[in-house]
Amino acid sequence: VELVIIGEETEVDKTIIEQITDPLVHMIRNAVDHGLESPEERRAAGKPETGRITLEAKHAAGEVLIIVADDGRGLDREKIWRKAVEKGLISEDRVLKDEEIYRLIFEPGFSTATEITSISGRGVGMDVVKRNIEKLRGKVDIRTRPGQGTAFIIRIPLTLAIIEGMVVRVGANRYTIPISSIKESFRPQADQITRTPDGLEVVRIRQELLPVIRLHEVYRVKPRHERLTDGILIVVENDQRKYCFFVDELVGQQQIVIKGLSGYLGRVRGISGCAILGDGDISMILDVADLVNSVEG
Repeated sequence: VELVIIGEETEVDKTIIEQITDPLVHMIRNAVDHGLESPEERRAAGKPETGRITLEAKHAAGEVLIIVADDGRGLDREKIWRKAVEKGLISEDRVLKDEEIYRLIFEPGFSTATEITSISGRGVGMDVVKRNIEKLRGKVDIRTRPGQGTAFIIRIPLTLAIIEGMVVRVGANRYTIPISSIKESFRPQADQITRTPDGLEVVRIRQELLPVIRLHEVYRVKPRHERLTDGILIVVENDQRKYCFFVDELVGQQQIVIKGLSGYLGRVRGISGCAILGDGDISMILDVADLVNSVEG
């Protein structure tokens, strides 16, 4: 079995780590014991003999996403259904969608395991996984395809998350951009700036033309600088596409504890939360993916 870890640099609060460690270990063990086929089965199915389990963590749309995925056999819908009926969790004539059937594995004591193993024990405990995640006001979703594998997607609000951020100034306001989204920053020269035939403002960086997003226009604040050559461009990347955020200046890099926004503030485009800076000022934290998508849309 090969374990692939993606996003190990993703930082979260200690509280989350303490609550999520045991569930993650259990889910990985379950994937090894129940999700992955034997080498012989994998060969017969045209798969590599070595099974793969992926553990991925990232920040997205105001949440911490933790994904445990395998490339195994997928969840057995009929087996789960029969076991649920046998245990009296559902009646035999009840009609459920596939997603509802798969979620039955989170019921207390539910297990399709027929034997105890040294890897996953009795096969119980997915109810504990769900309960620990819900303690953090999170949720867990299931994506599965027969013969291709299963992914458990854990979503936890970013209110308990810590990120490494670059604080920038736009007019009188300060914003924080996650360092994980930043590729570089620079002050552009006049000959780097141009417009496409349809009027899009772009900057040439080496062999690339990158669209410019003026943050003061997005958030309707009065900037200190109107000309790109007087401010700073920050190159960010989202889904393998790059953009330049135009800001007045860089304030500095620091660790930020994200606080959630309630009410209508929680629906402001491109904002995943806020942070109280060392001097007591408040900085809005940019959700790069949401901001870029809202500008493009």
